[in-house]
Order: sequence, then C-alpha cells, then structure tokens
Amino acid sequence: MSKIFMNRRHFLRNAGIASLAFSPLITSSRALADTGVKPRLLFIFLPHGPGGPGGGKGTEHNFTFSPWLSPLSAIKEHVTLVDGLFGTWWGNAHNVSYAHLLTGSANPNGGPPRNPSVDVMLEKKLGKGVLPVQRLVARASGYAGGRQVCYGDNLKAISLQTASQAQAAILNNIGGVQSSEAKLRALREKRKKILDEVAGELKTLRSRLTSEEKIKFDQFTNSINETASSLGLNGTIKTGGNCQKPGAIPSTKGLSRNKVYELGIDTQFANLKTTFACNLTQFGVLSFNEIPHDIYDWTDSSGKTRRGKPCGSTENFHQCVAHYKDKDGRLCFEGSVKWFMQKIANFAKELDAIKEPNGHTLLENTIIVISGEVGDGNHDRNRKPFVVIGGRGAPKLKTGRIIKVPQQFGWGLTTTDGKISIDSRAAISQRTEADLWREISQAMGVNLKTFGSPYLNRGRIGLL
Repeated sequence: MSKIFMNRRHFLRNAGIASLAFSPLITSSRALADTGVKPRLLFIFLPHGPGGPGGGKGTEHNFTFSPWLSPLSAIKEHVTLVDGLFGTWWGNAHNVSYAHLLTGSANPNGGPPRNPSVDVMLEKKLGKGVLPVQRLVARASGYAGGRQVCYGDNLKAISLQTASQAQAAILNNIGGVQSSEAKLRALREKRKKILDEVAGELKTLRSRLTSEEKIKFDQFTNSINETASSLGLNGTIKTGGNCQKPGAIPSTKGLSRNKVYELGIDTQFANLKTTFACNLTQFGVLSFNEIPHDIYDWTDSSGKTRRGKPCGSTENFHQCVAHYKDKDGRLCFEGSVKWFMQKIANFAKELDAIKEPNGHTLLENTIIVISGEVGDGNHDRNRKPFVVIGGRGAPKLKTGRIIKVPQQFGWGLTTTDGKISIDSRAAISQRTEADLWREISQAMGVNLKTFGSPYLNRGRIGLL
C-alpha cells in the first residue's frame, strides 16, 4: 500500500481553515467514505391508513405524537411525519386509491394506471439486486396476490408474496451474497489501516512544528479523526454479523386466526431485515390486510381498556371501526393503528441496531414510508398522512420533524383527465403523493422532473 507523504511546507500551505477541505489528507480520508452502501426503500401500507391528519402536535422540531402514533416516540429522531398529501380525486376509495398509491397516475376512464409503480421504476433505473423488489403481504387468510399496489412495465398488477414464499427465495440466494461478514470486516480493516498510517506520519510531522503551526495542525488532524469516527473506524472493528439466515417459520397448525396474522407480520419483517442486511435488494413493499378486531387493546371514551369492536355482532369490523361513526368507533380505530405502529417501531429498532460500513445504521440507510389507500377509515383522500422513518444516512433525509403541508379550501382544475372539482368547504393538501415519490426517488439517487400524472406534481415537500 502506498503511503501519503507531505513535507512541512506543503502541510502548512494546506492547513488553513478555508483550504482544509481540499488538502490531500482530507481528500484521501473522504475517499474512504465511499463504502458502497446503497440506500434501501420500504413501502408499508396499512388498511385504512395511519390514522388521518393530526398525528403530531407542535412545531417542526418540537412536537409530540398523537396517541395512535405514540409507539414512534421511541424512535422520534428517525421519524418525519408528513401531515397530509392529496391522493386521488375520483373513483372507489379502496381499489382506485391502491392503484394510484405507488403510480400517481390512476386512470379515471378505468383500467390500469398509465405508468409503472415507483418501485418498478427505481429498480429499472438503479439495477436489480440478487433478488427483485420484495413485494410482500401479511394476512390471516385470503389470496396473497389480490391487493393491486405494484404495477410492472406492462401495467399489470404484480402479485404479493406470502412469508413462506419470500423466505424460500432468501434461502435460495443467501449463500451467494457479496456483503458477507468476512468481506465487510476486510473492507473496514483496510480503511482503518490507511487512517492509522496517516496518523503515524502526522505524529512525526507535528514534532517539527512551531507552537503556532501546531494549532493549525491540530485543527487539521481533528478533521481526520471526525472522518474516522463517521466511518465507524475508531476502536474495535465489528460489523455485527449483519447477514444472518432467517429462522424457520413456525408451523401455523392449531394457531388461532389472530396468531396466524401476527406471525405473518413478524415473519415478513424478519424476511425484510435479512433482505436489506444481506444486500439482496434495495427495495421492499409490505401490505397488511385488515386487522382482526380482537387482536389489540384500546381505551374507550370512559377510560376503560377494551378488546374487540364496540358494535358487537351487529356490524363487521370494516363498517363498525374502519368507518367509525362515533367517538368509541374512532378510538377503536386508533387502537388498530397504534398496534401496527408498535410492530413497525420494533422493526425499526432492529434495523437501528445494525451498523453498516458507512458508519450509519441500517435504519439510517433505509427509508420506510408508511401510508394506506386512504388517510383514515372514512376515506379521506384530501389530506392523507405519510409517516417516513429512517433515511438520514445514505439517503440524506432530514429526520426528527413534522412537515405540515400547506392546505387550501376546495380545488378546481381542468386536466387531461377531466375537471377536478372539490367543494370549497373541504380542506385540501397543496402537495400530492406524486410529489412525495418524486422526492423519495431523488433521495434514492434518481432525479425526476415529474412522476405520475404531470398535473399532480404540485411542488416540493421538503424531505431533503
């Protein structure tokens, strides 16, 4: 390995504060930051959305979560709450909104969207991994491919995989993963060796400097040390055994419907953790089917802890809770969202425990976007909340914030798809789902002028 040499005169000429960024030593250190760590992206879709507008109270950086999002408080520094985006302006609130969710281009005349979903577009731009996009579903029963969220280049819906299908693909490919524990350790050892050599040469150089020169010298070496720290190269070299095979899926024989549902969610999160930690793919999609009403606790308007829908047997969960008609119905709905958020927060903590070669955690290198086909159970598509977790590492998102998107009352616009005409008494977000995917694509390294229907590209949201 060639060493970096610098004489006293050369060092002093480059050691001024203004020129530190361009000196050979700092440039060499910055080159070490190219770790090959790629940002990951995961979409999680909840049935009936993440609780509706108002999920956070306060200012941009000084806020608290509303009760249904409270499990996210433990990872608040990693969360960006986008409080309300405009979805579709026509059609069935479930089927059409799902088709529009990742495409931003539902067709008012019926049929498929006009362009592929954002996961397909990004994979095409950035390249396919060992595995393709992991499109997964967690359910208690029913047909796994029934939810139409992802659309290919042929504009046909792509089926979602069950936990057992996803794990089989992982086990068939994990042996050939490039980012194995040994290779990660060797990469980090190599980088640390370079910095150790630089430190040794600087120590020799410092002994020949005057007192004033040593002040500049120490400023210079502090920058070197900060670079080493940001790369995770100080102290013991560990990668944490990132790439681990997932455990066998327990048998569902004899399990209740609730246990099967929860096991499906936990197993899919384990599959995604392995997929991202082993660099099998950059992209994932996880869709939750409707939650069993008696799987979670909730607190009613009298302060009593309850389990199960408040309507008894007269109405099903969808009509009683998702389409809540009174305060207790709303509180029961919030309880379902809170249950999902606890599962997601636990998953995020697991990702945050995994250190990657660029000095950030797997969570910091991953963008998790949470939403649903509607903003809340009563089909709000005018101000749909989106919860973004992670992404302050490789994707460089600004996290620990609530973004209160500007609103207007009513909206009238003539488009190629017809006239948007929304009542002037209705509060409408001035930003859309298409705006979100355009900014997420930028964070992933793909710059787009527009995404989806051009007239739905309304402006920046401010994730970056």
